[in-house]
Amino acid sequence: MINLPTFNRIPGAIAVDLDGTLLNSRAQLSERNRMAIKGCVARGIPVVIATSRPIRTLRRLVGDDLTNFCSLVVMNGTAALAAPPLSGAFREVLPKGVARGIVDLLAGMGPEVRVTVEIEGWEFGANWAADAETLWQFNAATPDMVMSVDEALTRNPSRIATSRGGSDVSDLAAEVSRRYGDIVSVVPANGMTFLNILSIRASKSGALQHLLLSREIAMDDVLAFGDDIPDIDLLASCGTAVSMANAVPEVLSLCRYSTTSNDDDGVAVVLERVLAISGQKQ
Repeated sequence: MINLPTFNRIPGAIAVDLDGTLLNSRAQLSERNRMAIKGCVARGIPVVIATSRPIRTLRRLVGDDLTNFCSLVVMNGTAALAAPPLSGAFREVLPKGVARGIVDLLAGMGPEVRVTVEIEGWEFGANWAADAETLWQFNAATPDMVMSVDEALTRNPSRIATSRGGSDVSDLAAEVSRRYGDIVSVVPANGMTFLNILSIRASKSGALQHLLLSREIAMDDVLAFGDDIPDIDLLASCGTAVSMANAVPEVLSLCRYSTTSNDDDGVAVVLERVLAISGQKQ
């Protein structure tokens, strides 16, 4: 059921997830969504893309125009980079020694377990190999950006991502949580086929708040969009939380408002209401 918010004032900032939210089911940005985001930026409203993806993938997905003019919260809030009118940068690393223990634990749970150790959002270590074309297609990466897991572990990594070829990873989540649950957050995605493992101090909402401090914008004044488990902390922390029609049940039950699906330009449907108010205020 669609329940769109109404606006009597312009939000202080906008935070929007990518996959399943701003991007459609083919991981593409529609022209309607693009123009809505650009319209908000042009009116001086800070727009923050808050995603589980690393920063290296964003230009290919949303283009230079949005990547250069939107602030970025990436890798589940382990790193952030502001764009005007916001300022500042942020990175939260995994506690020393913990990343090695988690990687060794995952490696012991089967040779099919795929592990990616993210550093700052550009370079990463992996226990899997791919040719240059595949690396670019799926990771927006070139071979010089990839290193061994052992080397990545020496570089103060921010996040460990793990999967098992599209299969359920509930057992991996349970074991990492059992051993390290007081130190790290284990955040599932894509129907429990993918795990994000990060410092317990890192979150999308925390990274967003760090960027907003530069303009003294309160989280209660943020309009946020999301669809999946990794978005819950962000949506719960923002004043106006909007779920996509395609959101998981946990997100649908959390949000007061809902919009059309990511394949029906649900973000633009709401932002066009913001832009209408903005036009009246000019």
